[in-house]
Amino acid sequence: MLLYKFDEVLNDLMDYFILGDPDYLLQYKIEYDLPDDLLTEFTTEQTGDQVVEQGVIVPMIGIENHPYTIYFNLSVETPELLKPENQLQHQRGGYCLKVVNGRIYLYTIPYLRNFTEATVEALKKFKNATIELPNGWYTVSVLAGLTKQLTEIETVSGEMKEFESMEPTFEFVLKSSVEKPDYTADFTYPFKVEV
Repeated sequence: MLLYKFDEVLNDLMDYFILGDPDYLLQYKIEYDLPDDLLTEFTTEQTGDQVVEQGVIVPMIGIENHPYTIYFNLSVETPELLKPENQLQHQRGGYCLKVVNGRIYLYTIPYLRNFTEATVEALKKFKNATIELPNGWYTVSVLAGLTKQLTEIETVSGEMKEFESMEPTFEFVLKSSVEKPDYTADFTYPFKVEV
């Protein structure tokens, strides 16, 4: 499959999403002898910039508190957010990501407060926006906006009704790369989706 979709993904009341291989971040933390509190470390030291530029994580700030539809797009087709029925609000490229353990997750910033092996296991257990990917380097483009979604609800009488709505959405377009792609993104760019 080349397009993966996840519904109702929450930002845990923090204006941040993080994309990456959490096992690789844990290995990086151990290798560079970083403290368990990566949130303070990354926001007060240069290591925050370094982990982003070295493709350990892709951070997104300015995330409004909505349930999001999430797409991981590995295809060469038109991204979902660029289709005419949808509303693109943000499109940013220049991110690089390294996969070391065969899987990436979209997770939230509270996990960084005490980034231990137990925390990574909890993240992997509770975060469902995740896909398997072959190990290696990837370029990442982040698209955000609104996509048309069909929702089925059961009425009081028990019948199923379908209705359309425009849902806040993030789409990650991932392309494999033979070597580390140049990092050219601005990680201070806010991805606020207007609903």
